[in-house]
Amino acid sequence: MLSPQILAKGADSAVLEDDRLVITTTGTRKEIPLAVIQEVRRDTETSLEVVLTDGVPHRVTGGNPTATTLFHTALDAALPAERDPAGSALVTVEDDPGAVPWWSVLGWSTAFVAAYTGYVWWTAAAHGGAMAFIAFFAGFGTLFGLLGVLATASNLHDRWVLKRRGVTVRATADHYPNGKRSEYYKYTDTHGNEYLQRGSSNSTPHIHVVYDPRKTGRHVQRKWLPVLVTQYAFGSLAALGVLALGLWGVLAPYI
Repeated sequence: MLSPQILAKGADSAVLEDDRLVITTTGTRKEIPLAVIQEVRRDTETSLEVVLTDGVPHRVTGGNPTATTLFHTALDAALPAERDPAGSALVTVEDDPGAVPWWSVLGWSTAFVAAYTGYVWWTAAAHGGAMAFIAFFAGFGTLFGLLGVLATASNLHDRWVLKRRGVTVRATADHYPNGKRSEYYKYTDTHGNEYLQRGSSNSTPHIHVVYDPRKTGRHVQRKWLPVLVTQYAFGSLAALGVLALGLWGVLAPYI
């Protein structure tokens, strides 16, 4: 069995799966059934224009002409003989609110490294090597603790939103082609679009998933309330503890 071809450039990619074309860009995942693709045109040496049966075009870009040509050929060969005139009505678009442009990540990372290096150097010059050593590791502890606190707060916010307007469905265990169980469960929303949810355990054939009908990218596994309370209580305490220790180490030379 051939591996699915991927046309990629930077953070953008187009994956040719068995029955659909999956286009992923910064913040968006788009699934286009092959049956609604009318034709594929060569736009430039490294880009293709995918035209749907209702005339709506979608552009995909590759990193080099060779990959673009082979992807074009494979996509043409995969198109079914009969097309579905529904076109864009069968296209699924899912937003990814957590996606961050690569240039933003690079810029903030560079700024952080520069500030961190300057802080450690200043601490060594003003308070000696021992304090600089503590400050070096404390900075990472502060960062990890802050990220843990933010992640916990974000998860709690999602749970709160889903409590207000979430729709609960039953998800079925997903399997790899060789029959082995994966860590994900499949479910469909009220429009028939299919999604995956990572399960906390893959020992059961079904789990309950709650999703947001206004933003389908927001979905969680439904859990018993005492389990959630325990999970978030220990998670919050651990994140706050790491953050407190990190801040203590960062501020210790100046207290």
